[in-house]
Amino acid sequence: MSATDQFTESPTLTAIAIAYKNPDVSLIADEVLPRVPTPRSFKYHKYDEAGDFTVPDTRVGRRSSPNQVEIEGTETDASVEAYGIDIPLDNVTIEEAKKQKWNPEGKATERATNIVNLDREIRVAKLVSDPTNYHADHVEALSGSDLFSDPGSDPISILEDMMSTCWVKPNQLGFGFKVWRDLRKHPKVVKAIHGNSGDQGRATKAQVAELLEIKRILVGESRVNLKRPGEDPVLARVWDNIVCGQYIDRTADTSGGMTFGFTAVHGKKVAGTLPANMGIHGGKLIRSAEEVREVVIASRAGFLIQNATAPDA
Repeated sequence: MSATDQFTESPTLTAIAIAYKNPDVSLIADEVLPRVPTPRSFKYHKYDEAGDFTVPDTRVGRRSSPNQVEIEGTETDASVEAYGIDIPLDNVTIEEAKKQKWNPEGKATERATNIVNLDREIRVAKLVSDPTNYHADHVEALSGSDLFSDPGSDPISILEDMMSTCWVKPNQLGFGFKVWRDLRKHPKVVKAIHGNSGDQGRATKAQVAELLEIKRILVGESRVNLKRPGEDPVLARVWDNIVCGQYIDRTADTSGGMTFGFTAVHGKKVAGTLPANMGIHGGKLIRSAEEVREVVIASRAGFLIQNATAPDA
């Protein structure tokens, strides 16, 4: 690769990539596993949660030193991975756009960032939907009359029971869209919130959070095409038929702190251009990228409910 073929970061496009959030796409990855700044290679502790429940003697004599507490858990080595996408723009399109006074490079940056963000949403959903990332006692698959779609089920008790199994009570719950749709109209939920017979009304995220005494309800609404480019599309929800609960401490990082997990981030999102050999007038590639790694560090600080509601007919 010659010097003229190298990636050139653009402060303007980078600012777009950092600030961009599609208002019509509901992504929850940054709340499920919040971002934490790290070097490219870093260490983190997988917790034996008992360490955070063991309180040492905190008395200090007049001429003595306080007791010391070491960070417990298994130290694990990890490193971030690079994720990015290029959007091609030919010079003819760029010149025509300038005449019409709109910015195709900025729009291409938004599109590329949207793709990178959706890819991250898929990774996080896959991570928290994997039962191996939880203690076995914190995973349950529903069936029959326990399904949230069954009006005779008791989703409030099911959620409270699952939260009580965790060594640290989750302060947020994440729902697949269909699960949330069935929960918010479930007669027992509606009755508990609105005080009616349960046959009318819907519950909001804020009302369910208050009912369960947690901070946040997150609903994954995004979709992804399961097929390869060129094949007939098959759209599916990124967040499947699950409910996941996490205790998230937003002050936790690689130095310590009890939290279900986080996203290690090196540096900032970047965007820029590369020259591209296309057409007779040439063009450029618009790149948006970031370096991140999603990790679970405390499996007992979360729970997973699989097959939470009946599939659509």
